[in-house]
Amino acid sequence: MTQADSVLSTPPTNTSAITPSSPSRRGFLAQAAGVAAGSAVLIGGSTVAAPAMASHGGPDPIFAAIEAHRRANEATNALLREHSDLEEKLPKEISQSRITAWEEKIVETDAPEWIASERALMAAHDAEIDAALELASVSPKTTAGAAAILAYVVEYPDRFGSDFPEFADDDGITRPFEHFIIQNCAAALAKLSAAA
Repeated sequence: MTQADSVLSTPPTNTSAITPSSPSRRGFLAQAAGVAAGSAVLIGGSTVAAPAMASHGGPDPIFAAIEAHRRANEATNALLREHSDLEEKLPKEISQSRITAWEEKIVETDAPEWIASERALMAAHDAEIDAALELASVSPKTTAGAAAILAYVVEYPDRFGSDFPEFADDDGITRPFEHFIIQNCAAALAKLSAAA
């Protein structure tokens, strides 16, 4: 299932962020900005230099949303690899069942492990879409959080090899995932600037 083909309901106006795991100019700049502002935080094996505490004293929720999405994507990719290996191993006549967001076609004579793999893969896709919706719904509470979510969105296709889904806004207009992230970051940064 290609995530870019998914259209979901409008996320709340908020944002989240993570720093790319591979060294890049963007990652370096995001990290440098965080170092200037505060302490280092470990997210998914990558050190994100950022103040993790929002002005109200709690952690910036965007970092948890980024990590949850990263984990959901990694789980989906692992199941995709297992599914592909199973597809190569099993004869075509016992691996005909297909489960998608639009339909479920189960062939009773298929191998039970094939049907289980189809179901697990669909569940993983659903979990990843839910995590993407949550990611688009959480507003960063710190400038480091805004920088992290923007860096995550920019670097995401290169790191994970897929696109974010699209969402329908309140008016029913389908917009790219990035639109909501940028919208949420702009609102968060305006609020942080006004409070400074």
